[in-house]
Amino acid sequence: MSTHPVQIQKRRIVFTALSKFMQGDDLSKAFRLWEKQYSDKPVYALNEFVGKLSELSSSVGPRKEVIRTLLNLSQDPGAAALLPDPSPSSGISYEPATAKSEAEYPERLDKVFENFLVALEKVLPSDAFLQLRLNFLVRLGDMNLNPTLKARLRLWFDSDGGGKVFSVMCTSPEIRRVVNQLYVVMCELYGPMRADDTLEKCVAWLEAYHPQSVRDVRRFL
Repeated sequence: MSTHPVQIQKRRIVFTALSKFMQGDDLSKAFRLWEKQYSDKPVYALNEFVGKLSELSSSVGPRKEVIRTLLNLSQDPGAAALLPDPSPSSGISYEPATAKSEAEYPERLDKVFENFLVALEKVLPSDAFLQLRLNFLVRLGDMNLNPTLKARLRLWFDSDGGGKVFSVMCTSPEIRRVVNQLYVVMCELYGPMRADDTLEKCVAWLEAYHPQSVRDVRRFL
C-alpha cells in the first residue's frame, strides 16, 4: 500500500465515491478490486472498473451515477468531504484478492456486437462518428485481440455506408476490451459526460430496433 500523498488521495477519492453506493463486504471487495487492478491506470479506465462492479453487487446503483461521482471527485476533490484513507481498521482487507477468472469460451456474440456498432453509428452525427472511426483505428493495432477479430474490426471501421456484416467468433472479454477502448476514445474526443450519453442513446436505439440484444450489450457497458 503506497504512502505517497497522491496515491493516498486517490484511495480516499475512490473509497468516498464507492461508499455512496455500497457498504460492508461489497464495498470492501470493490475497493480491493480497484486497488489491485486500477489504481495505477488513468481516469478513463474507471469505465471498465465500474462495469465490473455489477459482478460484485446487484445494488451498486446506476453505472452512470457511479462513474459521474468518481469523475467529479477526481476532478475536484475539495468539492466534498473525503473519507479517511482506508485501512484495515475501517474494514478494508489488503490481503491479495483471488481473481475471478472469466471463461474464454467462444460465444455467438458477433450479431449482438454488430447491432451495438450499428447503434453507435446511428446515434452519432456523421462527423463525430468519423472522428471516432479514425481514432479507434489508430489504437486498434496495439490491442490484444485475435487476428481475425482485429481484421474484421479494421474492415468495419475503415468502410463507409451500410450493409456491413460483422460475422466473426469473438469472446466476451474481447468485446469488453473493444467497447472499453471505444469509450476511452469517446471520452478523449467528446468528454466523459457526452460519452456516457452516447452509450445510453445506443441502448435506447437497441431497445427500439433490436431489443433481443439489449441484455447482452449491457454486459459490456
